[in-house]
Amino acid sequence: MKRKQLLSLLLCGALLSGMAQGCAQLSGIAQGHAKTPEHPLVREKKGPSLENYEKADPLEPAADGSTLARHLQVPDTYEASAASDDNRFQLSCHAQVTVPDVTQIPLWKVSQKPFDEAWISQVTETFFGDAPIYDGDSYFRFSKEQIQERINELKAYEAEGNLDPYGYIAYAQEEGWENPEQYFNLQESISIYEKEYDNTPETIEKTKVTPVLSEDDTGDSSSRYFEGAVELDGSAYRYSMKAGPANSMDIKISRAGTDNSPLEWNYSLYDYQLEGGYYSMENDFPSREKAEEMAGITEKQAVEIADRYMEKLGLTDFSAKNTALSLGRLHPSGPPISYPYSEAGYRISYTRDIQGFPVTDEVDPGLSMPSMDSTTAPWGYEKVYFCVNKDGLQQAEILNLYQVEEQQIDNVTLLSFPEIADIFENMARIKYSDYVSPGESIRLDVTKAVLGYTRIYDPDTDNTSGILVPVWDFFGTKERLVNEESGNSRTKEGIPDQSFLTINAANGTMVDRSLGY
Repeated sequence: MKRKQLLSLLLCGALLSGMAQGCAQLSGIAQGHAKTPEHPLVREKKGPSLENYEKADPLEPAADGSTLARHLQVPDTYEASAASDDNRFQLSCHAQVTVPDVTQIPLWKVSQKPFDEAWISQVTETFFGDAPIYDGDSYFRFSKEQIQERINELKAYEAEGNLDPYGYIAYAQEEGWENPEQYFNLQESISIYEKEYDNTPETIEKTKVTPVLSEDDTGDSSSRYFEGAVELDGSAYRYSMKAGPANSMDIKISRAGTDNSPLEWNYSLYDYQLEGGYYSMENDFPSREKAEEMAGITEKQAVEIADRYMEKLGLTDFSAKNTALSLGRLHPSGPPISYPYSEAGYRISYTRDIQGFPVTDEVDPGLSMPSMDSTTAPWGYEKVYFCVNKDGLQQAEILNLYQVEEQQIDNVTLLSFPEIADIFENMARIKYSDYVSPGESIRLDVTKAVLGYTRIYDPDTDNTSGILVPVWDFFGTKERLVNEESGNSRTKEGIPDQSFLTINAANGTMVDRSLGY
């Protein structure tokens, strides 16, 4: 059972980074008045067209100092409830509402930041100073001694008659997969390691290199990469860079574990509400108190460390938005249950702030395609992450940085919050009712509503530029109930940085974060 729980958590983690948001256009919005359309789940026209945006005059601060929130009629707490006619969908809102204290909201054009030699040099200097950079492909390969240890281990299992020492076959059987024996063959594994042993040099070569993006092995100039290794403060770090059609910039720095094995970090299930069904966490992880002890520093200290890296990178217009206690372990080469978490730290997520108006931190990477037949490359969102603990930097990721260019409109007209709330309540009912099967019901509890920027673009026209537009996001928990005839099960999930719906604050259309428009 515990293996099944852990597999399900891993599947849940993949879901967190790839769950699609509903994409629709709410027609009938004109002159700031929202109307419920006959069929609202119609995708809006792709891309950053300015036709549906109106210019507004800057706000004059009120006597009590409030500006935008007062103008948009934002309540201190968003209270609402709704249900479908058959009660299979229920919505409850008791939400903190976050609005930036600004007097105007421009629309900004953004493009992909050049992934050039100057930026690579700045990243390298920031994290590694003048430490030598080695070729990662040769540095991180197993030594003859390590391979021989694995061969000896496997042959010992063979002598015992234990043909499934890591539980792969049993794992597949428990999950009901077809032909479970195909997932592990002990003799074949021994043969592979013996061949690798013959082709491995006696000692690990350390070849100094200069970080530079090269074409991939196929010679495709649109996909470039670099894989390096750095020895720093008694640890070895993996330093990888990739640039391709979907991710224009993908930089990852991670500290290696024992014998230079890669460390795997989760996305902090401590801050997620995962209950019932696939999401049980009971006995699978150390307690929060134990994890905090393992991290060895406070959340505030972790942010201070990450802030210093951001300053050195020159990303001073970013700020930390979410911090979460996370766990790390050696990258598993067997079923997850075999590899306990041995590290803990704080994962800090950064987004950009422009003239006091932030980009909302949301988990979706924005790499989905509109259909299986689509040939247009997507463009992932700008994201910056750090993971640090008492030993310093554990991991850093820099993804798809933008280059902020000219204003498209210096101040855009926004719908009032009551209008946005009306749209949200109607669209949530329509979207999530579609997720409910016969005999099920679903309940959304909204605890947070946030106004911020997101980037939209037209992938059919240009996947290298777009605009930052103001949007409302709604966060909270989602509970699914199944009646007694189907087993009377209950699952609940609350993902802090996953929005139920994203609504364009200027025209009320739905933004599909997975697609980027």
